[in-house]
Order: sequence, then structure tokens, then C-alpha cells
Amino acid sequence: MRVRRSIRPTQRWLLQAIALLALMCATPAFAQSALAMSKSFNPSTVAVGGTSTTTMTVTIANPNQASVSGISFSDTYPAGLVPDQVGAYTCSAGSAVFSGTGFSLANVTLAAGASCSVPILMHASIAGPITNTTSQVTGTGVPPGGPASAVLNAVAAPAPVPAPTLSTALVALLAMALAAIAVARLR
Repeated sequence: MRVRRSIRPTQRWLLQAIALLALMCATPAFAQSALAMSKSFNPSTVAVGGTSTTTMTVTIANPNQASVSGISFSDTYPAGLVPDQVGAYTCSAGSAVFSGTGFSLANVTLAAGASCSVPILMHASIAGPITNTTSQVTGTGVPPGGPASAVLNAVAAPAPVPAPTLSTALVALLAMALAAIAVARLR
């Protein structure tokens, strides 16, 4: 013979509350990782001025097993860091804005395990270490990643080597020697 036990409404409510709490606290089976972000200068040391340049590269990587959309980040240039030319960036952006003070990308989509980069040719206008830091990178359904930082070491440009000069007495002596040679040839 089977004994049938009924659950009282208060017990049912308590069991449902415990089950809901367990679901809310459990780690999802398909949890997404934060996007990875890195930044570098190559070369990392340049002379101050527009003739000595470096390539700053920002790279975003999706370590997840699924694509991530809605990826956005920005980068504001610090004093002393001047952009010259935007390279061929591989982030397919819904919008990309580049200016003399920074850049931003929005609505980028990265496939599972994919990465993209933004290279920018730059130069330094002041001497000293110049630290450049991006914002955090965000995407739909993933925790924020980053920010990323890199340091450009800007050194004072070497002083130009002065051209050799002749003293007034040496110029006069050279002129007399040339005149003597010219007179000797005329005879």
C-alpha cells in the first residue's frame, strides 16, 4: 500500500523559494568571460617631434565560445601624444570616430575566439614618459574588460651638429692663397 503525502501550501512556497534562490546563486553553465584588451607602442621609445613616429596598437580579443556583439570602447590621448594617421583597423565597427584627441568604436562584433586591432601612427610632442589608457571595453552579455595601458618614452631630439665655420683670419688667408694661384696661372 502506498502512502500519499500532500504538501501544504506553505511548504510548497518554501520549496519554491529555496529552488529559486539556488538558481539565482548558481553559476550559469554558459558564463561568458570578459573581453581581453591590450595596448602597445612600437617602438616604445621615440625622439620628440613629427619625424620620429611610433605605432600605437589597441587589440581586443573574444575568449568566449560564442560571438559577442555591441562591443564598445574609447581612447582619449594624453598631452604630448599626437596622432598622424589611422592604420587599417580590423574591427568592423557600426561606428568609428577618430579625432586629434582620441577615438572610439561602437557596435563591434567579434566571432568566438576572434580578435581585432586598431593601429595608429603617432608622434610625441613633449619629452618624458607618456602613459595612454583606454576605457573599459564592454559588450552585450559579457562583463567589462580592460582598461589597457601602454607607456611611450619620448626623449628630447638630439641637438643638430653645427656645420664647421672658418674664422675671419682663415677666410682672408684662403682668399689670398686663391688669388696667388690665379695670378700664377695667368702668367
